[in-house]
Amino acid sequence: MRPIPTQQPTLLTSSSTDQANEAIRVFLRARAGRALRPAERAEYSRLLKVYTRALRGEVEQAA
Repeated sequence: MRPIPTQQPTLLTSSSTDQANEAIRVFLRARAGRALRPAERAEYSRLLKVYTRALRGEVEQAA
C-alpha cells in the first residue's frame, strides 16, 4: 500500500503559474465568441510563453 501524500505538488500550487494561467483566461474570456486579431494573437502567444516559463521553472524547482 502506497502512502497518501499530505501536500499537493508544487506544480499545482504555485502562484506564478496560477497568475499566468489566470491572465490567459481573462484575456480569452474578454474575446470569447470571435477570432483573435493579429495583435491579440501576438499577445496570446506572449502570455503562453510566460506560462510555459513559469511552469518549467517550477518543474526544475521540484526536481
